[in-house]
Amino acid sequence: MKVDALRPRLWVVSELYYPEQTSTGYFLTRIAEGLADSFDVSIICGQPSYSERGIKAPRFEERHGTRIHRVRATHFDKDRLLLRAINMLTLTIAIGWFALMHFRRGDRLLVVTNPPSVPMVTGLAARWRGVRSALLVHDVYPELLAATGLLTPQSLAYRLLAGLFGWAYRLFADIVVLGEDMAEIVSAKLGAASRPIHIIPNWGDADEVVPIAREANAFRREHDLDGKFVVQFSGNIGRTHDIELLLGAARLLRDVPDILFLFVGYGGKTGLLSDAGNAELANVRFLPRQPREKLGQMLAASDVTVISFIDGMYGISVPSRMYNVMSAGVPIIASAEPRSALARTVAGLGAGWVLEERNAEGLAALIRSLATTDGLAQTRQRGAAGRAGVEAHYVLPVILDQYRALFANRPKQP
Repeated sequence: MKVDALRPRLWVVSELYYPEQTSTGYFLTRIAEGLADSFDVSIICGQPSYSERGIKAPRFEERHGTRIHRVRATHFDKDRLLLRAINMLTLTIAIGWFALMHFRRGDRLLVVTNPPSVPMVTGLAARWRGVRSALLVHDVYPELLAATGLLTPQSLAYRLLAGLFGWAYRLFADIVVLGEDMAEIVSAKLGAASRPIHIIPNWGDADEVVPIAREANAFRREHDLDGKFVVQFSGNIGRTHDIELLLGAARLLRDVPDILFLFVGYGGKTGLLSDAGNAELANVRFLPRQPREKLGQMLAASDVTVISFIDGMYGISVPSRMYNVMSAGVPIIASAEPRSALARTVAGLGAGWVLEERNAEGLAALIRSLATTDGLAQTRQRGAAGRAGVEAHYVLPVILDQYRALFANRPKQP
């Protein structure tokens, strides 16, 4: 594939990229390939290390009109903190060196915040080389570390990291965030520095993830879900999500045999589910992460999906899973701060319910009311509203147009 001198070159930088199927890898792959009709797109990334760990991808690959450059870095066990830090350091050095050697004046750059050290080196390289840069914020650091209890806002480490990440943000000409709540947090992080903040959300795969009648759903039959009112939690079962809330509701509803709590995915809290499912809660079932080709059936197998955040997550993370849940025609029960992007989206589209009382009693009462004839009618109505909202606002062509506009006529680097 020859370099097209008539189109500006766009660099997309992400630790995770094809063949990775985790959310960051998947979304960055679709964005890069979708923009290849307007830009000469090259990607800098690492080897698969999460969902597709163990696959050895080519160092260089051309795919769907893009060029993929995979740098060398260590691949120690990511579940051990020290080894994960070494992986991040070696990847950051490798990406930074590659960027410094290949960036050219007039290029464009889109870099995602995962891992959080990579924007620092690519932002500096962009400055030195005269590259017009944009930072895509998926998670906000060090606020995320405080929300999960790894640091306290009063600690010296937190204050040092806050200053470092604030400096890193100011390296970029533009900031892209996933929701209004995140824009609020990022604006405060920038302080007196003036940077345009663009709200460009993720999207649902409306062509691949579609509503499926419960009686026609192969996933329900495969996992013996027929006749059950299925409450699903899927995706990252990590420290930022209030899994304890759902388990508390399951305990309160264990006398209702037709209600089943189905967890699908992996993360730091999967141990809670294994213990619960194998012990006193017969109404809890846990399945490992499912292959992408089963995503649509898996999401559509539920009657309602719960997305729950722990306290302190306002503006720090926007759950990309909500768009595919709505695309499947499934309503959402949101347990989040009422002003969060999740709560605003669900309430604004009429695509589900926002818990007023974020406790197990409130969740159990709502689920009990929905597992009735009248309640099922409500779930179908709100599920249909969510599907309509995705088709109107949250599909890939709409999102790509916003990225094209961002990179089409860019101001000079500040």
